[in-house]
Amino acid sequence: MSLGFLALLLAGVGAGWLLWRLARSQAGGRSEGGARNVTMLKAIVWFGLAAVLFAAKLWPLAFMVLIAAGGVSAIEMWRDRAVKEDEAANAVSKPPSRIMDLAEAASVLGVAENANAADIRAAHKKLIAQTHPDKGGTDYLAAKINEARDVMLRGQPALDSDE
Repeated sequence: MSLGFLALLLAGVGAGWLLWRLARSQAGGRSEGGARNVTMLKAIVWFGLAAVLFAAKLWPLAFMVLIAAGGVSAIEMWRDRAVKEDEAANAVSKPPSRIMDLAEAASVLGVAENANAADIRAAHKKLIAQTHPDKGGTDYLAAKINEARDVMLRGQPALDSDE
């Protein structure tokens, strides 16, 4: 039995095993290990190609295919790790959430701590018109202004208005 035939046999067994594994995971409704299955499929294809070349007695070309497979795999592993590190470094961390107090709310709206509901609503309307995301502001600023309004109005008597 030649080495090429043995390599072809191993590639065929590997491909059959992977197909059986994929069919079993699909039948069970599981989809875990997708990246691992793709990696194994790539390895089987590379080794199958090398096996065909070994069987055709194209030894130098078969060795080049195996070396290329190793290089491609190493580059893919490096890229995946670099992407994960980059995503982790660029992840936006949310500032710790805390409840705004009355003094901070008054400062945000630019009103006195004992301002009445009408003054609070007027200050809110003016600020939100300037910093709303649709007007070039940010979601964060709009949320802070809305939170300040809510904190200030919490202690105020309810008034009928068309906010």
